[in-house]
Parts: sequence; structure tokens; C-alpha cells
Amino acid sequence: MSGRRALIESLGTHVFLLGPHGCGKSTVGRRLTARGYIHLSVGLIGRLARRGARPADIPLRLLQVMARHVPGEALNPQAATEILDYARSVDKVVIDGFPANIEHLALLDDIERWQFVYVLTPRQIREQRLLARADTTKRAWTPGLKSSRDELLPDLCRHLRSQRQLSQLSNAR
Repeated sequence: MSGRRALIESLGTHVFLLGPHGCGKSTVGRRLTARGYIHLSVGLIGRLARRGARPADIPLRLLQVMARHVPGEALNPQAATEILDYARSVDKVVIDGFPANIEHLALLDDIERWQFVYVLTPRQIREQRLLARADTTKRAWTPGLKSSRDELLPDLCRHLRSQRQLSQLSNAR
């Protein structure tokens, strides 16, 4: 069994997918729905909420706070609490785009329940994906520009590694 497959097979019931924009967190999250996970994409929920969409499977309170979220920034404590409350209410969940900083970990009084997975993708592949996304959607991207969330990620990952809480999933395809 490949390392990638072994990791997927060993995932617990509550998973966070971490990584910079374009690494494939949402793609991995969507694939996990075939294994019974509810996939919560912080970015997609925010985009839907800002457009005024009201998906029936997302709590209204979560949509209301996400409508005010600034894309590319770490979630504020209220939005983070809402997404965590919803995630804790389902049996199997994978969240991509959260947590984004060490401060978010303080909201996890049940941290042992969660598995943190870093989606590792070479920069060149990520940039190709981001350029393609910018060409086909309204999600603009400037080469070389990092979001504030992406800039916070290294410290979070170092902390999780030091606690032996971070797994890595290669997504070089």
C-alpha cells in the first residue's frame, strides 16, 4: 500500500487539511466525501455566503459570520467557533483552510479528536493550478503574492510538528 493510501485509510473521523492556496486541499476534501466525510471548505463557504447563497446543509449562523470573512485571511474567533461547532455535530468531517494559525488551536478543547494533514504540493504545480483557476473563475491570483493565511501557516505547522500532530500527504499530481 502506498504512503498516500495508507494515510487516507488511517484517517480519523475529524480531519483538518492544511496547506497554501492551490495545494489541493479542496480536491482531497471532495475525494474524502466518497468515504463518508462531510467536506467543509472555508473558502467555498465564504464565497457562497458573500454571494448570498444559503445551502440547506450549512447552518445559517455559520453563513452569516462567513459572509463577513475577508478571503485569504485567517478566520476570526467567532467564525472559527461557528465552523467548529458545526463540524463537531457531524460524525465524519474534513475541513480545509482551517486552522490557519496557532491561536486557532486554543479553540480546540478536544484537540485529540482531530487529525492535522498538510497537503504537500510543489510550488510550480500550485502556481499552475492558481493561474488556471484565475483564468476560469473570478478568483484572481497574482504570481508571487501570498495571502496572510499562507504566511501564518509555517508557524502553525512547526508547532504541530513539534507536538507530533502533523501528517503529510503528497499531492504532486
